[in-house]
Amino acid sequence: MRLAMLIAAACLGLAASAHADGKEGRTLSVRPIAPLEATGTVTEAAYTPAPASHEPNIYRFGATYSVVDTASALACETACDEDASCKAWSYVDTYGASRARCELKRGQGRKEENPLATSGVANRLKTAILGDVPEPAPAPQIEPGQLSGGLTPAPAPSLP
Repeated sequence: MRLAMLIAAACLGLAASAHADGKEGRTLSVRPIAPLEATGTVTEAAYTPAPASHEPNIYRFGATYSVVDTASALACETACDEDASCKAWSYVDTYGASRARCELKRGQGRKEENPLATSGVANRLKTAILGDVPEPAPAPQIEPGQLSGGLTPAPAPSLP
């Protein structure tokens, strides 16, 4: 029991001395630095939504006939559109030591959830099946301080 108390006291003493500046036993106070502030380049992150043809967090399993090195899901989609054999594609982002990869598929495959994947069907295949699909209308802009949803209808009168 006494040994455990000595070990605990030694650990607490080491932790306390790690916070001292070594001169007068005062603790050091360092202002926290934001990661980008340290490099001198602080920028606002820009959000760009994925194209409507992309299926985020979806991996199409099976029917892979080619694996291509691409830098993004958009480049993977373009590689599929340029290959006559490609019916669908899956882009799997970098994880640990594994590099990102773009898989071109002969068929649409079975959909599976994968947080690192983005998939889609070849645009020419969609055009052949659905015809020319117009781009969706942009979402209406909401003025700051305003609620979305419109006016609430007046309640229906109750019967006597």
